[in-house]
Amino acid sequence: MCWGSFLNVVGYRIIKGASVVAPRSYCPHCKTTIAWYDNIPVISWLLLGARCRTCKQPISILYPFIELIAAGSLTALLMLVPLHYFFSYFLFFSALIVTIRTDIATMLISRYFTLFIVPVGFALSLFGLLPIDLFESIVGAAAGYGILWLTKTIFYKLRNKEGVGQGDLDLLCFIGSFTGFMGVWTSLLIGSTLGSLIGIGYMVAHKKSGDLRIPFGPFLALGAMIYVLASQPIMSFLLQS
Repeated sequence: MCWGSFLNVVGYRIIKGASVVAPRSYCPHCKTTIAWYDNIPVISWLLLGARCRTCKQPISILYPFIELIAAGSLTALLMLVPLHYFFSYFLFFSALIVTIRTDIATMLISRYFTLFIVPVGFALSLFGLLPIDLFESIVGAAAGYGILWLTKTIFYKLRNKEGVGQGDLDLLCFIGSFTGFMGVWTSLLIGSTLGSLIGIGYMVAHKKSGDLRIPFGPFLALGAMIYVLASQPIMSFLLQS
């Protein structure tokens, strides 16, 4: 959860163009520095009633949400993935969590946490620190970008408007560099399914119709995490099918 708290700060500040190392955590409303006892992951948010102690402005539920996602996913990673791959996937999951944070908050995904890390995926696969080889990593990255680029192009030709954001292309390219083609395909399948279900549920609950803009990145990221944590059962199911 502490690492998730740090990723919250990184996600917030990278979109704002601020330094991720200084100053200390502060309230985005009144700019008051947050005391250590008000900065305990999840617990402080609950004790403060989701409001700043100084200015009483609400504290976004994104903070405990990201902290819990980090705690759950990284703990599962430690338990389910061979220790040999833990560092690589720890880096991968951390970048995915930052993209979840930024895409939900602003519908923006920073290339610092997607496209710029693709060469790292290539290097890790080359040195055997991922369960895919360099060729699979390159193919995964190319397929991830290419599939969504083709989808985006066709949608624009048909509807004359953007259907997929550039950040989603970069994100799936990044996912492919760490998981290969099967990771791209599975992330896209899971992400599309989750996104559709939540989108439909939202429209029904709020009695809305027509176009609905929801960030796709978090669903792709969750799909990638599920693939990494359950790749063997997923592959067994697909091969048996």
